[in-house]
Amino acid sequence: MGSRTGHCTAARAAALRLPPAPLLRGFTLIELMVVLVIIGILVSFATLAVGNDRAHIVQEEARRLASLIELAGEEATLQGRELGLQFTRTGYRFMFLALQEDGTPQWLALERDGLLRPREFHPAITPQLVLEGLPQALPAEAPEHGAPQLFLLSSGERTPFRLRLAADDGRIARELEGGALGAMQMH
Repeated sequence: MGSRTGHCTAARAAALRLPPAPLLRGFTLIELMVVLVIIGILVSFATLAVGNDRAHIVQEEARRLASLIELAGEEATLQGRELGLQFTRTGYRFMFLALQEDGTPQWLALERDGLLRPREFHPAITPQLVLEGLPQALPAEAPEHGAPQLFLLSSGERTPFRLRLAADDGRIARELEGGALGAMQMH
């Protein structure tokens, strides 16, 4: 009996190490559908996160530009010089009015200023500028010699404007609105 019990125990142990035949099967249709639903939910969350990221990008760009316009306006007043802002479809640059050797005024870009240097918009952003109620066609590139669209004068006056920064075909947007005496709002 002793050898028979030892033989049965060994057979049971061998049987326990091998998985039963039903566990060696593939996935059922229900299991595959559950996995597809989970993947679909994860993709929706990823899509929503990208949309929120674009909203954040537009919001931050509008805040940065509003701060830079305020800073440039204060600088124009404190330094007693005329500044301007020139927009393109892809970015913007601050400019200053300089007298040439022959005494004629010319607008030049502030290239080496740390804060008021030329900047590019995020590729997802599309700017739309309105001056005196008229939409402005923005050039693809800044002209070599051209006046800015917005003037920030040493007297504290500014060109009234409305600038719309939009992403995702206009679904996400922020507007900056500036008055003649420097009051600026963000919508």
